[in-house]
This record gives sequence, structure tokens and C-alpha cells, in this order.
Amino acid sequence: MNSISAVALKSLIAESRLLEADGFGPKVVESPDGKVIHKLFRRKRWLSSALLRPYAIRFWRNAQRLQRLGFATVNVIQVSRCRQLGYHLLSYNKVPGQSLRDLIKEAPRIEYFVELGQFVARLHRSGVYFRSLHLGNLLWDNQQDLALIDIADMRFYRRPLSVSERLRNFRPLLNRVEDREIISRECWCVLVDAYVEASAINESLSRTIYDLGGQLRPASLT
Repeated sequence: MNSISAVALKSLIAESRLLEADGFGPKVVESPDGKVIHKLFRRKRWLSSALLRPYAIRFWRNAQRLQRLGFATVNVIQVSRCRQLGYHLLSYNKVPGQSLRDLIKEAPRIEYFVELGQFVARLHRSGVYFRSLHLGNLLWDNQQDLALIDIADMRFYRRPLSVSERLRNFRPLLNRVEDREIISRECWCVLVDAYVEASAINESLSRTIYDLGGQLRPASLT
């Protein structure tokens, strides 16, 4: 892990384009040339798991494991620590593409939901539990594949996910109002159909996953 001074970190932030912030300050910034994303991690509580395993390190290791499993994700350039300000800085090459959320807002095409269902099935078969599984954290890249971003919060198992883990992992897809507004019942059924076909799960689980979409509005696909 590299070290970065408070002066250098503040300069980097000032020269970059702000993408995301919270009450503590900037969280994600983009380099002036648009090629590199910088994520800032700050431990918000003195006693937390981040004391022993900083989120920046988790993010970096998760990226390595995902790549070994054959999933498209971010390519981490370096991880730095600023002791003076209490930050970790993680820098990675910007993943080319558009978020699935933005694409579906433009046009809810069938292929997006088929691809998403198959992709989630592949994650689950590989033992990957991605806690932040929502449309904003999935990019449709230039190779027409899905790529994972914001990957600090996930677990890896040496087995496919259990029935309860699979069901629990579907819920974040519908947790956000902005996603429920653009996923119709028809879209959800297409997604689950693709997942079921790729997973060969039992009928009870598939029915339960279908039922999660009962709250969604009806709409037509393009």
C-alpha cells in the first residue's frame, strides 16, 4: 500500500470531477482526463471491521477474485493511505460502458433482462454473494457484457449459494424506488425466466423469486 500526503490528496480531489459525496465529503471523483476513478474510504466509527480490514483493501481483493472467476470488473491501479486525514484512496481504470439503470430508463429491452438473469445465475453458481446488487452497480460494457463496480461489500463461498442466500440476494434489485419504477412485472419475469433456466433451481424457489415482482407495475417491453 502506498502513502499519500494530505496536501497531495486534497490537490487530487480539487483537480478531479466530483461524482459522489456524503456528509463527510467526497466519496468518488474522476480524473481530469476521465480515465481514472478515485474512491475515498473513511472509517466512520473508531471500532469497526474496517480497522482490521479497510474497505479499500477489500475492494482491491474482491476485484482480484472476481477476475480470477472470469467476471468483468474494475482494474485497480493502486491503493493509498492518508494517515493525516484518515482516508484510504483506491484508484482504478474507468470501466467503459453505461449503467444498466440508465440503459433501462432509455429503453427496457428484453436482452438486458435476459443477460441480467443469466449473469446473476453465474454469480450464484460461482459462490459470489454481491450485497450491492442493483442496477446502478452493473455496467453494460463495450463488449456487450455486464461488469461489476462498487464491489467492496461481497462474500465468496467455495460452493454455489444456498437457496436462502439466492433469495436474499435478489431483494436488493428491488430495494430502490428508482429501480422499481423502471422494472416492470414483465421485465422481472423475463429476468427470472433466464435465471431459472441457467440455474436449474427448484420450483419452490423460482416461484418465490417470481413473487418478489408482484409489487411492480405492468408494462410492455421493446
